[in-house]
Amino acid sequence: MTQTSPRRRTRAESQEANRRALLDAARALVGEDPTVRLETLAEAAGLTTGAVYSIFGSKSDLLFALLVDELGRADLVAPLLAEPELSLPQAIGHYVDTWQAAYAGDAKGQAAFELNVMLSALDDERLLEQLAEALAGDVEQLAAALEGRAVGPDDARVTGPAEAREVAEAVKAVLTGFGLRRPVSGDTSALARRSCVALAGLVADHDRAATGVLGVEAQAQPVQRA
Repeated sequence: MTQTSPRRRTRAESQEANRRALLDAARALVGEDPTVRLETLAEAAGLTTGAVYSIFGSKSDLLFALLVDELGRADLVAPLLAEPELSLPQAIGHYVDTWQAAYAGDAKGQAAFELNVMLSALDDERLLEQLAEALAGDVEQLAAALEGRAVGPDDARVTGPAEAREVAEAVKAVLTGFGLRRPVSGDTSALARRSCVALAGLVADHDRAATGVLGVEAQAQPVQRA
């Protein structure tokens, strides 16, 4: 009986495997020490320092790619897509629970990592543009999972695209803020959940704005003339 030898990976497949190995190594080590040396990351991935430069160009690019990889995690949204019957407040609560479980590890290390990447991006216009695209994609992914949800148990309305995106943007901002404060504020997971669920009320505000209700007070204010 003849045995077939395993298929050799293509160059593109090998490069993707090396890229994934570096991201996994960075995810494991950067949380413990945000200043970890590039040589240490390469050794943990079983690669040379030259391979890191070949794939990412620099340590900043590697850490940035790791953040983008985290933002694109489909597993955080997948549970919502599997439960379309959840109302908007329920879906938000479910998402927050999943998000907090995924990032329940070293709060200090995670915050340091995110802040370091943000600082790197602020000094590099190219990274800043890529970060903006990644953040927008992260919001759109959550918005798609929140669209078409019943606004509440006693509200027959469902969320449209604009409303879902507005709520998703707010939820992500609140979670980011609580995440960065966690090292000094302690466990605020329950408060973060309540705060995010309360954002379902933005749908009602959105409706009032569309009908001009929110503009009444502004229209009543006297115009200040120079």
